Amino acid sequence: MFIRPKDYIGVDDKLFFAVVSEHQEEDRALTWLRYIKDGHGIHKIDTEQARKLISDSYPEFLFHSHYADSDLHGIPLESISHIYRPDQTVVRLLNMTDPDDKQRDAINILKLLLDVGVQEEYIGVTGSLMLDTHNEKSDIDIIIYGRELFHKVRRYIKDCLKSGKLEPLDDSLWEDAYKRRACELSFEEYCSHEQRKFNKCVSGTSKVDISMIPEVYERFQENGPFNKEGQDKIVAVVTDDTYAFDFPARYFTDHKTISEVISYTATYVGQVKKEEKIEAAGYIEQGRDGKKRLLVGSSREALGEYIRVVSKI
Repeated sequence: MFIRPKDYIGVDDKLFFAVVSEHQEEDRALTWLRYIKDGHGIHKIDTEQARKLISDSYPEFLFHSHYADSDLHGIPLESISHIYRPDQTVVRLLNMTDPDDKQRDAINILKLLLDVGVQEEYIGVTGSLMLDTHNEKSDIDIIIYGRELFHKVRRYIKDCLKSGKLEPLDDSLWEDAYKRRACELSFEEYCSHEQRKFNKCVSGTSKVDISMIPEVYERFQENGPFNKEGQDKIVAVVTDDTYAFDFPARYFTDHKTISEVISYTATYVGQVKKEEKIEAAGYIEQGRDGKKRLLVGSSREALGEYIRVVSKI
């Protein structure tokens, strides 16, 4: 079954899982529960709420991924009721005749991207707008499919922020973003890393967050399955940042035993540039070829785990 990271899977119109990997094991999609539908409608839940709900009420979805050596929510392919695809959300938004304010903000940024030559089929909208659960505080979560195109969009956003064509996040929006991430960095550290990524802006009154999913031919070929070997902290210089905005983000290092640092957590995507020195805390994983890497972000919140630049270029 064709699914990509940041697609969503619906089960019985009650449970909505974010796809976290293109890998499928034992005929299961690898996911994590993000939204539930109850008497109050569809709403987002955090990592611990998701863990408890699945453990207590849907233990058949508990799954230990041998490939990732991680506990995930493995959804049998035959249990999938619906696949929500971000690129289809773009089509739906652009064909709306009576959008609400949040949808209008999304349509405006989509049209801006289309006007500068980004083809519609390479853009997606995920999250609450895709599931139609958005409210006035929701972000607009845009995906660009393809690494080269994504960096073109980043350069365009940088130019537009400089010229005033696009508005940057104000202090309140940065504070809101920081609170949502609940990361191990200080607010000042978080902002100093984020503001040089040029993947955030404002459309109307909405925060826009743009991420990337590489095309199949662009993806890094991993050496998994992986085995976890405990937690550690390292200091190293990044020698290659080609995959810095991928899912997962990947930074090759000059560390004597840790060949790369990776992260599935959005906070640490695009966090580091080549030749910068970093401090990173996470879980050591060893691949089948014997090489070791550091995983930062064993959960969405990544408590106790981080990547920070300690010496910029």
